[in-house]
Amino acid sequence: MWLKPGFKVYDRPLINGAKEKNTPLSPYTKVTVLRTAKTLRDEFVEIEGQGWVNKPFVTEKDNRMEKVQDLLNSKYNSPSYGIYVKQLETGNTAGINPQKEMYSASVTKLPYLYYVQEQLNKKAISPTTTYKYIPEVNDFKGGYEPEGSGSLSKTPDGKEYSVQELVDKIAKESDNVGHNILNYYVTHQSDQDFQKTLDKIAKKHWDVEKREASAEMAGNVMEAVYQQNGSIIDALSSTKYDDQRIARDLPVKVAHKIGDAYDFRHDVAIVYTNSPYVLVVFTDHSNYDTISNISKDIYEVLK
Repeated sequence: MWLKPGFKVYDRPLINGAKEKNTPLSPYTKVTVLRTAKTLRDEFVEIEGQGWVNKPFVTEKDNRMEKVQDLLNSKYNSPSYGIYVKQLETGNTAGINPQKEMYSASVTKLPYLYYVQEQLNKKAISPTTTYKYIPEVNDFKGGYEPEGSGSLSKTPDGKEYSVQELVDKIAKESDNVGHNILNYYVTHQSDQDFQKTLDKIAKKHWDVEKREASAEMAGNVMEAVYQQNGSIIDALSSTKYDDQRIARDLPVKVAHKIGDAYDFRHDVAIVYTNSPYVLVVFTDHSNYDTISNISKDIYEVLK
């Protein structure tokens, strides 16, 4: 059972002589109910080791997302943020401007990673399948400028790269060339099947050329990646960006995909608490520390 705001704890069910108690209990926390008791007017439950609470102030449903929403409203209610949180076990959500679309930068690489995992699951490709780095890979709808992030050669080198190498480069370094090579071949230059798959998991049309997306759309895609439970998750859980943004201050596993461009700073993550949740923070004219602070505040509620 979970406590609601406004509860009071008594030493016995509220009848003549009952006294209010001071306890360490707080709203939105899980408690163990030992028994119930009815009085002439009300029904009470006994909380293990604490006392008696009026039954309307306890619920069987995990209500922590209400506290998350209150937190976001009080500290992070800004038009510069797009925030989306979803508790995967309950389906409960919270957010600030979750449907506001921004330039998503390298977050748009995430649905491509999902699609690659789908092809791996179907055995259409394998981790050892190789693709050649030819000039054409840097010129297709959904491709990125090779001069951007990542350590692969900025100019075509004619070498063969394995799917696993490319996935690791994209997930761990947000490598633009790695993205271009892998998805030139695997999505056939962002073909119709890829776009249909993306729109289905994002639950809205995601234009891979304009790269406009909302925190909620990105969260929907990350939830789909979580449900795949494939090797992509492992790659996203050990990146060069783990010392910043959502992952920085958290003591648990975080699988995440970052995105930066112009004044936009983004992160999309699965946070592996006992009850895992998706967290997406899109920002315009903000910084990595703000994303880390939002993440830590939410973790303290949902851990």
